[in-house]
Amino acid sequence: MSGEGPARSPHRAWIEIDHAAVSHNLAVIRELAGAGKQVIAVVKANAYGHGDVEVSRTLLAAGAERLGVATLGEGLRLRAAGITAPILVLWGLGEPEAEPAIASDLEPIVYSADTVAMLEQAAARLGRRASVQLKVDSGMGRQGAEPELAINLAVAIARSRHLQLAGTFSHLAVPGEDDSHTDVQLLRLAQVLDAMRSAGVDPGLVHVSASGGIVAGVGSFADAVRPGLMLYGLKPQWALDREIDLRPALSVRALPLRIFNLPAGEGIGYGLRFRTRGGTRIATLGIGYGDGWPRIHANNGHALVRGQRVPIVGAISMDGLTIDIGEVDGVTYGDEFALIGSQGEARISADEVADERRTINYEVTTALRERLPRIHLRDG
Repeated sequence: MSGEGPARSPHRAWIEIDHAAVSHNLAVIRELAGAGKQVIAVVKANAYGHGDVEVSRTLLAAGAERLGVATLGEGLRLRAAGITAPILVLWGLGEPEAEPAIASDLEPIVYSADTVAMLEQAAARLGRRASVQLKVDSGMGRQGAEPELAINLAVAIARSRHLQLAGTFSHLAVPGEDDSHTDVQLLRLAQVLDAMRSAGVDPGLVHVSASGGIVAGVGSFADAVRPGLMLYGLKPQWALDREIDLRPALSVRALPLRIFNLPAGEGIGYGLRFRTRGGTRIATLGIGYGDGWPRIHANNGHALVRGQRVPIVGAISMDGLTIDIGEVDGVTYGDEFALIGSQGEARISADEVADERRTINYEVTTALRERLPRIHLRDG
């Protein structure tokens, strides 16, 4: 690649993570959650695409009490990086995973007699007393124990020589969207907690509100909140018009691999899905569906360069895409393009990209693959 100016990054395309924004968002969440609430910071799926180890360190340094992951592998990765904070594994484990989880002081969830027995046996083999959390299905219909069963499980855990109940929780299906269903879910969880306490069982740390519940302001009886999306400066889709002082932490940027002129009537890319109407100038960027920028962006979406919007044209390849820069003067090989992020007053948000893909912002950031280097930006 020849160039007319110095490149700002050694990479063809990359992701930037603003850790000051992550810390700021945690502070906003604490204010919304109310005094005395612990924060279980959810860093599953590579911290929603932001980089799990680095983001976890920032969140813990900023005061998050606990972390949440979805899988054993995610938890083990954090432990291997030297992170010692409590880590809740939010999805169920298979039998071969039980001993590694307990040996690494992760907190598995239980939701059936079988999961209690599996974890108790694994802890006994290791000579450990394992911390577990009881998940109650209060109306999500996905994972968790029915309320009546949850009480029996709690009693069984309390009587176990090898398990201890670190927490009891549930997950809300439609916070902020269906108040009546949310009220039913909260009531069911509260009834389970009352029955556990009446049976002499301490439920441990109680939590129910993830980002949606925090924005909706529900579940005040809980001891903790469990934010994911909000940590990264994003909001649930139903709350996009809410004024909340969150700061997006992620940008996707690239340098041009090629800048060239095309005359009128020329096609671009696989299938020649775009043909120039008049003479124009094209920039090729080294990011494609192999990096998590999917083919649905063919002739669909924009980038920013020199603070101006420019359209994506042609098909998305595994390793690249093309941009029509004919309306922007003076673009050189040293100019950064932003597919998500800001340049001057202009911004392309993950929410805008989600609209173009007919999906939600969660999927946009978590789809970004490891092939894109993460550059972690911190104050100082």
